[in-house]
Amino acid sequence: MDRIIERIKGNEKIVILGIGNRLKGDDAVGSIIAEKLKEKIKNKNILVIDAENIPENYIEVIKKNKPSLILIIDSVDFNSTPGDFRIFKIDEIKDTTISTHNLSLSLLKILFEDTEIYIMGIQPEKIKIGEEISFNVLKAIDKIISFFDENMQNL
Repeated sequence: MDRIIERIKGNEKIVILGIGNRLKGDDAVGSIIAEKLKEKIKNKNILVIDAENIPENYIEVIKKNKPSLILIIDSVDFNSTPGDFRIFKIDEIKDTTISTHNLSLSLLKILFEDTEIYIMGIQPEKIKIGEEISFNVLKAIDKIISFFDENMQNL
């Protein structure tokens, strides 16, 4: 995460892409974090997108922004404790393990071959339709927003 913060502070063009389905419990996590970051980050070099469950609709917007780094925030089952979060390089995750959305990681690698892509994966507990976000994932949201607040003041 420190490398990403350094890049952001270095005034590079960055896209933070939050993905999540707000009707499916913990699956909403990326969307909620993006919504909160959008309110806080005012740096013109940082584009925060709350893509909800249709990230493929934002490919052209991201391309026009020409970022050097893309940070995708989403629920990812990496066999950990609910609410744990981790940063993955795009090559560390197989297409079949990221979220419940239609965004193909292999397609992203092709479309943005000159761009570093990271995924902040938050381990979900429950992702069924109609469920509330679990307590542990709510705590993770607070931790992640606090981390950005502490490290990116005035951005």
